[in-house]
Amino acid sequence: MDIHERLRSLERENAILRQQLSILRAQVAVSLATHPIPFDALFHQLPLPMVLFAPDGLAVAMNQANAQLVATPIDEVVGRYNIFNDPVAQKQGFVAAFESARRGRVTTMPPTLYNTAEANIAGRVIDQQFWSETTYFPIYDALQRLVLIGELNRDVTDWVRMHEEEQRLAATLREREQHFAALFDQIRFGIVTIDESGRILDCNRAMSAILGFEREELIGKRILHRTHPDDREADQALWEELLNGARDSYTIEKRYLHKDGHIVYGRMTCIAIRDANGQITFLARLIEDLSAQRAAEAEAEAGRRLLQDIIDQIPALIFVKDVAGRYLIVNERLARFAGYRPQDMIGKVDEDLFPPALAEYYRAFDREVIESRRSIQRDDDRWTADGLTAFTTIKFPLFDHAGNIYGVAGVALDVTERRQLELERQRIEQQLREAQRLESLGAMAGGIAHDFNNLLVGVLGNVSLALSETPADHPMHNLLVQIEQAALRATELTNHLLTYTGRHQPEMQRIDLKQTVEEMEHLLRSMIPHRIELVFVPATTPLPIEANIAQVRQVLMNLAINAAEAINGSGVVTITTGLRELCAHELSSMQIGADQPPGQYAALTVQDTGQGMDETTKARIFDPFFSTKFTGRGLGLATVNGIVRAHRGALELVTAPGQGTTFTVYWPLVTSPPTQEEMSPPSQSTPVQTTNTNVGVNSTVLVVDDEPAVRHVAQRMLHRLGFTVYDAGSSDEALAIMREHGERITLALIDLTMPGMTGDELADTLLKQFSTLRIILTSGFSRQEVPAHLRATGKVSFLAKPFTMNTLSQAINTALSSHAL
Repeated sequence: MDIHERLRSLERENAILRQQLSILRAQVAVSLATHPIPFDALFHQLPLPMVLFAPDGLAVAMNQANAQLVATPIDEVVGRYNIFNDPVAQKQGFVAAFESARRGRVTTMPPTLYNTAEANIAGRVIDQQFWSETTYFPIYDALQRLVLIGELNRDVTDWVRMHEEEQRLAATLREREQHFAALFDQIRFGIVTIDESGRILDCNRAMSAILGFEREELIGKRILHRTHPDDREADQALWEELLNGARDSYTIEKRYLHKDGHIVYGRMTCIAIRDANGQITFLARLIEDLSAQRAAEAEAEAGRRLLQDIIDQIPALIFVKDVAGRYLIVNERLARFAGYRPQDMIGKVDEDLFPPALAEYYRAFDREVIESRRSIQRDDDRWTADGLTAFTTIKFPLFDHAGNIYGVAGVALDVTERRQLELERQRIEQQLREAQRLESLGAMAGGIAHDFNNLLVGVLGNVSLALSETPADHPMHNLLVQIEQAALRATELTNHLLTYTGRHQPEMQRIDLKQTVEEMEHLLRSMIPHRIELVFVPATTPLPIEANIAQVRQVLMNLAINAAEAINGSGVVTITTGLRELCAHELSSMQIGADQPPGQYAALTVQDTGQGMDETTKARIFDPFFSTKFTGRGLGLATVNGIVRAHRGALELVTAPGQGTTFTVYWPLVTSPPTQEEMSPPSQSTPVQTTNTNVGVNSTVLVVDDEPAVRHVAQRMLHRLGFTVYDAGSSDEALAIMREHGERITLALIDLTMPGMTGDELADTLLKQFSTLRIILTSGFSRQEVPAHLRATGKVSFLAKPFTMNTLSQAINTALSSHAL
C-alpha cells in the first residue's frame, strides 16, 4: 500500500474513533443512570487513553490506557498535575484548548511529540518518542452543569510519520518536478508531449524557439500542422504504426515550418508512454534542430563545390591521389579526357581506369615524384577522340605538417589548344594582311573607277552631242553609236569596280530569293552551253530577303557562268536555294562575311563538277582583274564580293583540285512580315522622254568641276539645252561667281569630289545664301555619297557620271521641279 492510501486509511480510523467516543459517552451516561457499574472499572477498561480534569485544571482521573501511552504512573498525575501550572502545556497551546473545552467546545490539538524519558512502568523501562493527538471535551451532569474536562489521547505516530513521509515525498516530488522542469526547459532538444489525436499537451522552451511560437500558442494545436507538407505523409504512416502498437518509437528527419515561414530541419524521435496495461497515456516527441548542422553541411558542401568549380573551370587536367594511388579529387576535364564521370573515378586507382601500359606509366610517374620528394614536369602526347593531343604535365608531392608525403597532385596542360591558338593567330594575321591588301585594292579600284568615269564624261558627252547633230543616214552616225555603246560598256565596268569597293549602293527592296532564282532559270539555260546540265533545286518555302534584285541576279549569273566555264567537256551545274541557321563558328570560316551575326540566312548555292581550284587560285579569285580565263576581265567574282558585302551577307567557298567548286552565298533572312507597300506590285517607271531642247531658255547654270574636260562637255550640253552657263574649276571660284551673278543663276551642277571645299560643303554654303537655288551633285560614285541632310532639303538632285545629253536633261527637269533625291 502506498503512503497516500495509508494516510487516507488513518483519516478514516480517526473519524471512526471520534464517532465511537461520542457513542461511548452516551452509553456511559445511560449506564450510569440505570446500572450502578463502578466508574473506576469502566474507566480503566476503556481502550482509549483518557485523563479527566476538574474545571480548575487538576487531574482527577487517568485510565490505564493513558498511563501506558505516556509511560507515567497514574498516581504521579491524579491529584498532582494541574494543566494551568504546566508551562510546556501553556506554551504548546494545551491550556488554550483546555479553556476552549471549558467553554463547551470540543477542541483537538495538532499531533504533539512526546518523549517518555526512560519511564519505568511495571518494572519495564520505556524510552521512546511518539506523536499524540489530544482532544479536550466538556462533561456535564444531569443539570447540564460542567463537572469535568475530558482529555482523549491517541497515538498517531504512524500517521505523523506517514504524513512526514508524505511531505518528504511531496517535497522530493516537487524538487524532482523542479529539476525536471528546469531540465525540460533548459535541454537543447525540443520536447513536446501530445495526446493520441496529435494535439500538443505541453512543450519546452527549446521547442518554442525551434518553431518560433510561444508555449501558449502551441498547446492544443496539432503538431503535424507544423510539419512541412511534403514530409507529413511519411510521418503520418509511422505515427499510425506507433498508435497501433506495431512499434514503440520511431525516428525520422524532416522539415518544420517556422512561424516566420522559413524551414527548420530536424531529427524527430516519437515515443509512446504506456501504463502497466500497455495503454498509451501520452506521447512525446524529441526534436533535434539540425538547421545549423545542415547550414554547416551546406557551407562545407559549398566550399567543396567552390573548390570543385574552380578546378573544373581551370583549363587543365587536375587530380589528387593518395600514396596508394587512389584518386581523391579529379576535375571535369580530366574525367572527360579519361572517359568517365568524376564520381566514377574517386577511390579508384589507375589500373581500374586505364589500359595496363598507360596505368603503369602513370604509376611510375607518381613513384618518381614520391621518391624524389619534388615536382617533376614532362611533355607527352596522347591520342584522344579528337586526335593527337599534346600535354605538359606537372606532378608534385603533398606534405602534411610533419613533413610526411600523403599524396600526389598533378596538373596537365593541354598545349594543343595553345598551339592551335598560335596557328589561329597566324591565320587571323594573314586574314588581316589579306583584308588590308583587298582594302588597298578596293581604294585603288575606286579611284580608278572615279577617274575613269570622269574620262567617260568626255567620251559619252561628246558622242551624245555629235549624235544630236548627225542625222541617222549620215555615214558617221553608226560609228558614233558604236563609240557610245563601247563607252556604256566601259561604264558598266566601272560600276563593277564600284560594287567591289562598296561605293555603289543600290536601291534595296524586299524580294523572295527562291522566286528570283526560279525566274532566272530560262535565261541561264540560254546562256549555258548545251553540253552542261543545269539542275535547279528550289527551296520548299519562300526566302524573303532585303536586296537589290538586279544585283542578286548578277551574282547568280556570274557564279553560274563561272561554274559552266570551269567544266571542260560535259558536266553538271547545280543551283540550290534553301534556309540555313548559321552559328558563329560556321560564320567564322566564311571567305566573306565572317563577322556577320549568327541567325537565319537564305542560301544560294552554285555547285559545279569542274576541275576545282588550288589554294593559290582560291586566295586570289576575289581580286579585281584576276582571271584564269584568257578572255576574262577578272571582275565577275570581284563584283560578287562587293555585292555580298553591300548586302551584309556571307560567302562560303569549298573547292579542291579535281573535286569541283561550290559557292554558297548567304543573304540575311527578313523575319518581319511585309508592309503593305512591299506587298503591292512595283509601279512601272515613266518612259524616258526625249530631250527637251528648250528646257534652259532664259535660265542660267553654274558648272563646278575640277576636271576641265567635264566642264567643257557640260557647258556644250547646257548650251545645246538653251542655258546660259558659268563654269568654275573650284569651290572658291564658284563662290566668287555666285557673289557676282547669283541672283540670275537658277541651277548649279557641282562635282561632289573636289579638292579643298568639297561639292557637298559648297552646296551647304550656297543653299544658306540662295534659297531659290537648285543644285545637281555629280559623282562617279553612287547617290549614297550625297549626305542625307542635303537629300532631305528637296533642293538637291543627283546625276551619276558619266552622263549623256538625255540623262542630263532629265536631271535638270527633276531639279527644277524641286523633286527631292
